[in-house]
Amino acid sequence: MKKSCLVFILPLLAALPVAAQENVPEGETIYWVDSQTDGKILNKSTFGDNWFFSIGVGANLNWGSYQSEPSLTSRILPSGAIAIGKWFSPYVGARVQGVFNSSRGVAPNLKTFHYNSAGAYLDGLFNFTNLFCGFKEDRGFNLIGILGLGGEKTLGFSERSWNPADAMFKDEGDIFLAGRIGLQAAFRLSEAWDLNVEATNAWVDDKHDGVLTSIRWDGRVNVLLGLTYHFKNHDGSRGFTFAKRDWSKYAPMNDELNRLRAATEEAKKQPNRIEKQVVNSNQIHTLISFEDNTAQINQLQEVNVYTAAQDWKEKTNGESDIYITVLGDQVKDKDLFLQRAQSIRDVLVNSYNVPAGRIFVEQNPAVVRSLDKSKSCVVVFINE
Repeated sequence: MKKSCLVFILPLLAALPVAAQENVPEGETIYWVDSQTDGKILNKSTFGDNWFFSIGVGANLNWGSYQSEPSLTSRILPSGAIAIGKWFSPYVGARVQGVFNSSRGVAPNLKTFHYNSAGAYLDGLFNFTNLFCGFKEDRGFNLIGILGLGGEKTLGFSERSWNPADAMFKDEGDIFLAGRIGLQAAFRLSEAWDLNVEATNAWVDDKHDGVLTSIRWDGRVNVLLGLTYHFKNHDGSRGFTFAKRDWSKYAPMNDELNRLRAATEEAKKQPNRIEKQVVNSNQIHTLISFEDNTAQINQLQEVNVYTAAQDWKEKTNGESDIYITVLGDQVKDKDLFLQRAQSIRDVLVNSYNVPAGRIFVEQNPAVVRSLDKSKSCVVVFINE
């Protein structure tokens, strides 16, 4: 049983002349920052995040056996593609793309014929814009490199206009290993949609167009115009996002402080009144001790960080917040405290997958002590 005496709370409130929102920059978004790189930290992604679907139509131009003879315009024929893929990071992704091409071959007697090809590619995707300019949320344009390996099957050859005995000819229906390289320009239309312009060059075996020559490779240049749809992530976004400090979490603290202030004013009018109430505390406390003048977590204290993470996952079901504050009445060395808090936060985020938005660093320990004791949370104390 806890004796709740408002007279005792008076010194606590005296140390809090302004509510917690005093430290909240109004109208400004603050992000979590990695203490080692000073870069913003990305929100954690799951396997089901950052998937996309795309479709495109365009044209292809064959190169290879006798292709220099017909006019350029007569060699341009329609193409189509459909793909599904995933971005593993803002810089690297992969997709599986199915392609269909209507093509024109050239016989040894320089007469042309038509044939089709269908294939599938596994492409690696490399976002050059993010790699060289740094990741930025909601960027309007991205240049993406494509490097792929796959196979193509030929079909639908038209009647040949030459005597097969006069040329080495391979029957249709074979499957050929193929590789390709290219670029994609992605223009952001909305959070869910991109407009893409893609150009790739593929290399396939000389037999691909049915005509064997001394040239080792046949090939094709594809240019496609398409759309990409980004599926929703587990957090409602449709791409990678930076972890923000959610200042709205401080609203309950401010409400509680204001309630205590009002109660204190009432207690001044009735100084002999003492209220007693039973409060079942759902707070879980952990102490992490640092050596003098260092923000490095030693091996003995790593288990306490692990304990805090496990308590958060198992005892609060991962739905509560973690508060990091000082063990004492006030912070003596602000810079050292923030460095130590950042070290703890980095381990919780990077090693134990605690969302950055669930972790709050509070320089004023009185704010944390004023939390509703029935509210589930984990409080990590740092020694001074």
